[in-house]
Amino acid sequence: MLSGGSWVIRFAEFKQDAGSLSDISQPVATRKVDPGYPTQLIRQNVAGTIVLYAVIHADGTVGNVRVLNGVDNRLDKFASDAVSQWKFQPATRNGSPIEVEATFQIPFRPPKPGSAF
Repeated sequence: MLSGGSWVIRFAEFKQDAGSLSDISQPVATRKVDPGYPTQLIRQNVAGTIVLYAVIHADGTVGNVRVLNGVDNRLDKFASDAVSQWKFQPATRNGSPIEVEATFQIPFRPPKPGSAF
């Protein structure tokens, strides 16, 4: 369970060609996996926004996932594991698939008291 907030994802071309100002399309997620948010961590009020770095490969898989800004080792691992399972329609330059770098901002917020949880 991921409670509250929305993911923010930013992309940049992985290997930029300085001489090319070609049209680049961003990748589109075709499979999303939400990280777990165990009840125990919610009860301990472990919360915050995790920022991950990853490479979205030309085949649409995700690799090189690493934590840029963590909250808690347990939540960081849940987030990293989830992002590594995502699949994308890859970014393209002039119609050819390319690798892009991405940052993922993943908020973990306990539900407010009285909400349906």
